[in-house]
Amino acid sequence: MIVGQGPPPQWVRVPAERVQWIRTRLALTGLPLIGMALVFGIVLVAVGLTLPTARSPINVIGVMTAGIGAFWGILSGVSLATARSCARGEYVDVNGARLVRRLLGAWWGGAIFCAMFAWFCEVMALTSETRPVPFTAGSAVYLAVLGLLVVLGGVAFFTARSVLRAG
Repeated sequence: MIVGQGPPPQWVRVPAERVQWIRTRLALTGLPLIGMALVFGIVLVAVGLTLPTARSPINVIGVMTAGIGAFWGILSGVSLATARSCARGEYVDVNGARLVRRLLGAWWGGAIFCAMFAWFCEVMALTSETRPVPFTAGSAVYLAVLGLLVVLGGVAFFTARSVLRAG
Protein backbone atom coordinates (compact mmCIF):
# COMPACT_ATOMS: atom_id res chain seq x y z
CA MET A 1 0.00 0.00 0.00
CA ILE A 2 1.33 3.44 -0.91
CA VAL A 3 1.67 5.94 1.92
CA GLY A 4 -1.08 8.52 1.78
CA GLN A 5 -3.54 6.21 0.09
CA GLY A 6 -6.39 4.67 2.01
CA PRO A 7 -7.17 1.00 2.06
CA PRO A 8 -8.90 -0.64 -0.90
CA PRO A 9 -12.68 -0.09 -0.88
CA GLN A 10 -13.51 -3.63 0.30
CA TRP A 11 -11.52 -3.19 3.53
CA VAL A 12 -13.29 -1.78 6.58
CA ARG A 13 -11.41 -0.11 9.41
CA VAL A 14 -11.89 -1.70 12.85
CA PRO A 15 -9.94 -1.36 16.11
CA ALA A 16 -6.64 -3.25 16.19
CA GLU A 17 -7.79 -5.14 19.31
CA ARG A 18 -10.81 -6.44 17.39
CA VAL A 19 -8.57 -7.57 14.50
CA GLN A 20 -6.32 -9.42 16.94
CA TRP A 21 -9.35 -11.03 18.58
CA ILE A 22 -10.66 -12.13 15.14
CA ARG A 23 -7.34 -13.66 14.15
CA THR A 24 -6.94 -15.47 17.48
CA ARG A 25 -10.50 -16.79 17.53
CA LEU A 26 -10.27 -18.10 13.97
CA ALA A 27 -7.00 -19.90 14.66
CA LEU A 28 -8.15 -21.31 18.00
CA THR A 29 -11.29 -22.69 16.39
CA GLY A 30 -10.01 -23.72 12.95
CA LEU A 31 -6.91 -25.66 13.95
CA PRO A 32 -8.65 -28.00 16.42
CA LEU A 33 -11.43 -28.55 13.85
CA ILE A 34 -8.84 -29.78 11.36
CA GLY A 35 -7.48 -32.29 13.86
CA MET A 36 -10.90 -33.44 15.02
CA ALA A 37 -12.18 -33.92 11.46
CA LEU A 38 -9.07 -35.91 10.60
CA VAL A 39 -9.52 -38.15 13.66
CA PHE A 40 -13.24 -38.54 12.95
CA GLY A 41 -12.49 -39.53 9.36
CA ILE A 42 -10.05 -42.21 10.50
CA VAL A 43 -12.51 -43.47 13.12
CA LEU A 44 -15.36 -43.57 10.59
CA VAL A 45 -13.38 -45.62 8.10
CA ALA A 46 -11.82 -47.92 10.73
CA VAL A 47 -15.09 -48.57 12.55
CA GLY A 48 -17.23 -48.59 9.41
CA LEU A 49 -15.18 -51.33 7.76
CA THR A 50 -15.32 -53.54 10.88
CA LEU A 51 -19.07 -53.33 11.41
CA PRO A 52 -21.21 -56.45 11.01
CA THR A 53 -22.62 -54.75 7.90
CA ALA A 54 -19.16 -54.40 6.34
CA ARG A 55 -19.86 -57.21 3.85
CA SER A 56 -22.73 -55.27 2.37
CA PRO A 57 -21.79 -53.24 -0.71
CA ILE A 58 -24.11 -50.45 0.38
CA ASN A 59 -22.15 -50.14 3.63
CA VAL A 60 -18.88 -49.76 1.72
CA ILE A 61 -20.43 -46.95 -0.30
CA GLY A 62 -21.64 -45.36 2.94
CA VAL A 63 -18.21 -45.60 4.56
CA MET A 64 -16.60 -43.99 1.51
CA THR A 65 -19.19 -41.22 1.66
CA ALA A 66 -18.50 -40.76 5.38
CA GLY A 67 -14.81 -40.32 4.55
CA ILE A 68 -15.74 -37.62 2.05
CA GLY A 69 -17.84 -35.99 4.78
CA ALA A 70 -14.75 -35.92 7.00
CA PHE A 71 -12.90 -34.25 4.13
CA TRP A 72 -15.54 -31.47 4.15
CA GLY A 73 -14.87 -31.10 7.88
CA ILE A 74 -11.15 -30.75 7.23
CA LEU A 75 -11.85 -28.14 4.55
CA SER A 76 -14.04 -26.25 7.04
CA GLY A 77 -11.22 -26.13 9.56
CA VAL A 78 -8.67 -25.08 6.94
CA SER A 79 -11.00 -22.36 5.64
CA LEU A 80 -11.58 -21.07 9.13
CA ALA A 81 -7.88 -21.08 10.04
CA THR A 82 -6.83 -19.37 6.81
CA ALA A 83 -9.60 -16.77 7.10
CA ARG A 84 -7.21 -14.98 9.44
CA SER A 85 -5.88 -13.29 6.33
CA CYS A 86 -9.17 -11.37 6.07
CA ALA A 87 -8.16 -9.35 9.13
CA ARG A 88 -4.87 -7.44 9.07
CA GLY A 89 -3.61 -4.37 10.86
CA GLU A 90 -6.72 -2.34 11.54
CA TYR A 91 -8.78 -3.59 8.61
CA VAL A 92 -11.16 -6.45 7.79
CA ASP A 93 -11.62 -7.57 4.19
CA VAL A 94 -15.40 -7.63 3.87
CA ASN A 95 -15.44 -9.44 0.51
CA GLY A 96 -12.98 -12.08 1.73
CA ALA A 97 -14.99 -12.61 4.91
CA ARG A 98 -18.17 -13.00 2.86
CA LEU A 99 -16.46 -15.56 0.63
CA VAL A 100 -15.24 -17.55 3.64
CA ARG A 101 -18.73 -17.60 5.15
CA ARG A 102 -20.20 -18.84 1.87
CA LEU A 103 -17.54 -21.52 1.50
CA LEU A 104 -18.13 -22.71 5.05
CA GLY A 105 -21.83 -22.94 4.29
CA ALA A 106 -21.05 -25.09 1.25
CA TRP A 107 -18.62 -27.30 3.19
CA TRP A 108 -21.19 -27.72 5.96
CA GLY A 109 -23.87 -28.60 3.41
CA GLY A 110 -21.54 -31.20 1.90
CA ALA A 111 -20.86 -32.69 5.32
CA ILE A 112 -24.58 -32.84 6.07
CA PHE A 113 -25.29 -34.57 2.76
CA CYS A 114 -22.47 -37.09 3.20
CA ALA A 115 -23.42 -37.85 6.82
CA MET A 116 -27.09 -38.33 5.94
CA PHE A 117 -26.23 -40.55 2.98
CA ALA A 118 -23.79 -42.66 5.05
CA TRP A 119 -26.37 -42.88 7.84
CA PHE A 120 -28.98 -44.02 5.31
CA CYS A 121 -26.59 -46.65 3.89
CA GLU A 122 -25.85 -48.03 7.36
CA VAL A 123 -29.51 -48.22 8.29
CA MET A 124 -30.31 -49.90 4.97
CA ALA A 125 -27.55 -52.46 5.56
CA LEU A 126 -28.78 -53.08 9.11
CA THR A 127 -32.36 -53.67 8.05
CA SER A 128 -31.65 -55.74 4.96
CA GLU A 129 -34.44 -58.24 4.35
CA THR A 130 -32.08 -60.92 3.06
CA ARG A 131 -29.77 -60.93 6.06
CA PRO A 132 -30.73 -58.78 9.07
CA VAL A 133 -27.73 -57.69 11.12
CA PRO A 134 -27.80 -56.83 14.84
CA PHE A 135 -27.25 -53.25 15.95
CA THR A 136 -23.92 -53.19 17.82
CA ALA A 137 -21.94 -50.66 19.85
CA GLY A 138 -19.76 -50.15 16.76
CA SER A 139 -22.84 -49.16 14.78
CA ALA A 140 -23.78 -46.67 17.49
CA VAL A 141 -20.26 -45.16 17.49
CA TYR A 142 -20.28 -44.96 13.70
CA LEU A 143 -23.64 -43.18 13.60
CA ALA A 144 -22.68 -40.84 16.46
CA VAL A 145 -19.42 -39.81 14.78
CA LEU A 146 -21.38 -39.06 11.61
CA GLY A 147 -23.50 -36.70 13.68
CA LEU A 148 -20.40 -35.11 15.17
CA LEU A 149 -19.12 -34.34 11.67
CA VAL A 150 -22.23 -32.28 11.07
CA VAL A 151 -21.69 -30.50 14.39
CA LEU A 152 -18.08 -29.64 13.40
CA GLY A 153 -19.28 -28.03 10.18
CA GLY A 154 -21.88 -26.05 12.12
CA VAL A 155 -19.27 -24.86 14.61
CA ALA A 156 -17.06 -23.62 11.76
CA PHE A 157 -19.96 -21.91 9.98
CA PHE A 158 -21.38 -20.15 13.04
CA THR A 159 -17.94 -19.17 14.32
CA ALA A 160 -17.17 -17.47 11.00
CA ARG A 161 -20.59 -15.88 10.96
CA SER A 162 -20.14 -14.33 14.38
CA VAL A 163 -16.43 -13.47 14.15
CA LEU A 164 -16.05 -12.22 10.59
CA ARG A 165 -18.12 -9.12 10.89
CA ALA A 166 -16.62 -5.73 10.27
CA GLY A 167 -18.31 -4.00 13.20
